[in-house]
Amino acid sequence: MKHFVGAGTLVALALVVRLWAFQSIGLDIHLHDTYRVIPLRVVGFWVLIGIAAAWFFIAGFKFRRRSS
Repeated sequence: MKHFVGAGTLVALALVVRLWAFQSIGLDIHLHDTYRVIPLRVVGFWVLIGIAAAWFFIAGFKFRRRSS
């Protein structure tokens, strides 16, 4: 059960990063004479959501396997 709480905490942290953290910091990418700026909070949000999804999947697999 602690793994589900941990994954939920990561989702909550991802929402905090998405809404409040790194408001003016961006990641500049140069592609074919154009600059694209990706806000660092968006990158952090998707990284944390990906980690939480993987953790939730692994915890669910282990929980289901132990229950059987």
